[in-house]
Amino acid sequence: MEGQDHPIRRRSLLKTAGFVAAAGVPLAAAAVIARRPNVSGRSYKRAWWIKKVKHPTLSEKNAAFRRFSGDNIFEIYRPLKAAREGAGAFESEQAEKRARLARWMNNGLPGYNLRDHQLSEGAWTLVNSTKPGEGLLSWRRIAVRTPAELGVAPYSRPPAEAAKTVKAAARLYGAGVAGIAAMNEQYVNLRESGKEVVFADVELPEVTDEKFVIPRRMKWVVALAIPMDLDLLSHAPTAVGDTATGLGYSQSAFAVASLTEFIRGLGYQAIPSVNDTAQSVPFAMEAGLGELSRLNKLVTPEFGPAVRLCKVFTDLPMACDQPIDFGLAEFCRKCRKCAEACPAGALSFEDEPSFKIVGPWNNPGHKAWSEDSYSCFEHWQAVGTGCAVCLASCPFTKAAEAWVHEAAKVAISMTPATDGLFRRIDDTFGQDRDRSGECWWRDARPAAQRLMQFALKLLY
Repeated sequence: MEGQDHPIRRRSLLKTAGFVAAAGVPLAAAAVIARRPNVSGRSYKRAWWIKKVKHPTLSEKNAAFRRFSGDNIFEIYRPLKAAREGAGAFESEQAEKRARLARWMNNGLPGYNLRDHQLSEGAWTLVNSTKPGEGLLSWRRIAVRTPAELGVAPYSRPPAEAAKTVKAAARLYGAGVAGIAAMNEQYVNLRESGKEVVFADVELPEVTDEKFVIPRRMKWVVALAIPMDLDLLSHAPTAVGDTATGLGYSQSAFAVASLTEFIRGLGYQAIPSVNDTAQSVPFAMEAGLGELSRLNKLVTPEFGPAVRLCKVFTDLPMACDQPIDFGLAEFCRKCRKCAEACPAGALSFEDEPSFKIVGPWNNPGHKAWSEDSYSCFEHWQAVGTGCAVCLASCPFTKAAEAWVHEAAKVAISMTPATDGLFRRIDDTFGQDRDRSGECWWRDARPAAQRLMQFALKLLY
């Protein structure tokens, strides 16, 4: 009831105000200033409260761990649907989905009307026009001229300097965070697009009718996290919300294609990969981009889980980054906000991560909070688009929108006892947005991340 809600809000606000008065302002200022070089064009430095560690949190594996088949939920949902509900279940579901979407568009349902739907379709254009190993994602040089063609020697710098160079280029091409990890063949899929993925002692990467061949000399992986548009994401699950996902993937395709050509132009070989060929999360963890979460997705300290991951394999020698710990694993044990928000009930409420898997979309042998991707994808069919409610619900996603979230992030990285407070801060200050998408068309403002960067440029 309205009369009961306000006192609770005020009590929460008073608790938060006390925390902020004691520590919030200086901690938030320090956190923001730590990211200031990233938006002013100078050398990038992450916040001081992000700790470097020897091994990623939640990286424990057992004997069951192996290379993933590469068969994700998008490929195995149809036969699983038939096995669970009988022949024709998938076809019937898709027919109902098409009819429902047409009805919503004809009725002008906010969030699903024609312009909303086509906004999403437009955002997916670039990534939908790509195919692993071909075109923009070609495993061979596309157009950049080599050092030999330019009449100069290949780029040659110490590994640490080379890493800084490549990460600077990655950020220019759209990465919010970039890092370097060592190649690990166990993280590479067994199959991609129906072809076997193999490693061989060859000079050049190759794509044949039967296989993708990765040179073993490619010992380095550049991991990239592309920030998603928070304004769009806040409208999940609608076509407007799904636009954030499509845009993130299309920007990922542009980023890895550009970075790959840049590395080739330095005189080295490189392979671009968006959501294909290998698992992005373990490489991102080892490159220090973030930690594994209750979502069973990567969460970055800067952008939360509202990122799309991609990577580039290369033979350019670079210094590898270290994994990080910013208190996320302990926070996820207590928060559960994403699991509560998930409309499909697809996320785990278990206290501890485990080796238990939910279905064939989970690769066995590594400790995690495994998700029910079947229920998740089935929910997508009901709402007609991707969902992403879990990404939007995470307290770390909103960090760029409110400095009080910044203060809380610093606190949980240093004092786990404040984990519950961060959840309460997010509940109190999190914006209850109109999810229909109408306000997005009215305001047509850029993503919160870009607004923050613009503000920082004015301030500093």
